[in-house]
Amino acid sequence: MRLGWSELDGRGLSGSLWRKFPLDAILAGNASVGIGFFDDFLGCCDTSLYDGYFTLETGTGTVTRIASDWDPTSAATEATTGIGLMQLFGTADNDEAIIAWGNALDAPLKLGRKDLAFECRFRCTTVEADDIGFFIGLAELGAQATTKCITANDAIDATYDLIGFQHLKAETTAVDGMYQVGGQTKVDGAVNTDLDTLATLTAATFKKVGFRYFADLDLLCWFVDGVEDVDARLRVSDLTAGTFPDDNFMTPLAVVATPAADDESIVLDWWACAQLT
Repeated sequence: MRLGWSELDGRGLSGSLWRKFPLDAILAGNASVGIGFFDDFLGCCDTSLYDGYFTLETGTGTVTRIASDWDPTSAATEATTGIGLMQLFGTADNDEAIIAWGNALDAPLKLGRKDLAFECRFRCTTVEADDIGFFIGLAELGAQATTKCITANDAIDATYDLIGFQHLKAETTAVDGMYQVGGQTKVDGAVNTDLDTLATLTAATFKKVGFRYFADLDLLCWFVDGVEDVDARLRVSDLTAGTFPDDNFMTPLAVVATPAADDESIVLDWWACAQLT
């Protein structure tokens, strides 16, 4: 499969994030080049451990495939519709829904080793204060089985290594970049203001978020809708030792938590992650 960035940039993978990354070879199964995946959820089942995914549902939280609604007839409809949709949904206070790649067994990705890229496309059904918390990114193996990955106190559980994008209930439209080492204080927009509000949500409208780790440059770069936020760049060697999650293998994970008795959800259109070997 040969990917052309010009036709993918709108709904699909961002060429700016994946530039010079041999994703074609990786997706073709060339393990000597790298390991990774692109999943549009067209063939994904919502049964845990059935097709490479682990799911966790707390309370009335659900992880469910929903009908595609793709309509490219205008820029407006293209921005709000997608193909192969996976919904993480909650209906009551403290519901939680988690999906993680690797069947809760495999977590082959490790920052600090080789170049790595992650990106996904998602939308929130509604965007209001105090209504939803979510995290999308990479998580240490075990985080997918942690009930209340986002706690009832509107905090991300501090047990495991994480890196990605967070939205907590106190934030109405802001999505921060964040990372944490298990047992350490997490670093997000409140700690490093350059990670604050990397993305701004609009109800029922898709956003693409992702990051790229350049091993040779010792650099982590953050992207929203295919555009890098240059101010948010992290040079890992400049960070305090032991505060960056580069010592454990991780896997893609998405979680939604509802801090109120209202129907809330995020919808994943696709996600992709790969690392050179």
